[in-house]
Amino acid sequence: MAHTTIGYTSDKLTPTELKKINRTRIYQYMYSAKQVSKQELANALELSLPTVTQSLTHFIDRGLVEKGGVYASTGGRKAQTYRCNSLAHVAIGVEVLKEGAEIAAVDLCGAILKEGSFSLSFENTDRYYQQLGAWIDQFAAGLPYPPQKLLGVCVALQGLVSADGETIIFSELLKSTGVKRSAYQKYISLPCSLIHDTEAAALAETWHKPDIINAIYLTLNRNFGGTLIINGQVHKGRELSSSATIEHMCLSPDGPLCYCGKRGCIETFCSADSLRSTAQMELPEFFDRVHTSDPRCSKIWRGYLHNLALAIDNIRMVVDCDFILGGFLLHFMNSSDIDLLCRYVREQCAFDTSSFTLKLSQYGNKSPKLGAAISLIDRFINQI
Repeated sequence: MAHTTIGYTSDKLTPTELKKINRTRIYQYMYSAKQVSKQELANALELSLPTVTQSLTHFIDRGLVEKGGVYASTGGRKAQTYRCNSLAHVAIGVEVLKEGAEIAAVDLCGAILKEGSFSLSFENTDRYYQQLGAWIDQFAAGLPYPPQKLLGVCVALQGLVSADGETIIFSELLKSTGVKRSAYQKYISLPCSLIHDTEAAALAETWHKPDIINAIYLTLNRNFGGTLIINGQVHKGRELSSSATIEHMCLSPDGPLCYCGKRGCIETFCSADSLRSTAQMELPEFFDRVHTSDPRCSKIWRGYLHNLALAIDNIRMVVDCDFILGGFLLHFMNSSDIDLLCRYVREQCAFDTSSFTLKLSQYGNKSPKLGAAISLIDRFINQI
């Protein structure tokens, strides 16, 4: 989970402010601990039992907390435990792609409750946003939860979003640079926000794997993506809203033309679309041939992995940390492919990198829509 714990100086706060902060601390601690007793809360947060009891009553009355089981007796009265109600609220994440859209409803613990897909090609038109909004509203209405339990809708898209979340500042893939959040919100009944798809995918990983501290998350999707994770948080840039522009680092200035206008970007060598273009066949057939030792396809695949290893090595020269691999191509890659990629990375590096390993994404193609929903949950937990 990627929330932050509030710090404060109690002598500068009013009683009401202090109560609100203590409730936030209690809820956040419970969320992380999964199940906890009153005494454990009081001890961990250095609060009085009456303060803890009052806050628990507040949360139980609002359906946010529920009683769990009891701890085994150590000779005295068995301690009652409490836990956050994962179904107290639900968030909806949507991934918008050129060829369609994916959607998921997620509970407060980040578990997917329901999924769906929509075969609607993207168009930057009012008609498209109307059709998309109607589909999202229909999906939300079909959930067994009242509107007041729904935190909203977050749309993950192939484009950079401004720091205030109101404008798509670069989206050549969807040809929607300059589009406002209001274009989506206009036809969506629930509150709507936007997020870059790679940032959302990385958020899904860090949320469910708190042991991720510093890492580079790379997505081998139809279009390549990458972002930097620092101290368990997706790094936020200044002008570009996030660090999720690794795909536009240059591997070869004389390389193929990228959609961004430059030549030789990582995107042009390491995206799934670039691999399909080189192979001149659909990827399921390509990988079937690779894994049956077809000479031509095996050569193309080794070339792809060499380029990916070069990209990873370049990144490691700036930030030496864990690497997490996710995205569409993972579905086709086996352990031998991963081992070969790691070998190429070690061979590429000028230094001894015998310990280099790759971590694999837990969620694959579901990461963007899952992460989009989790961004709403993260905001809720930090503002409760």
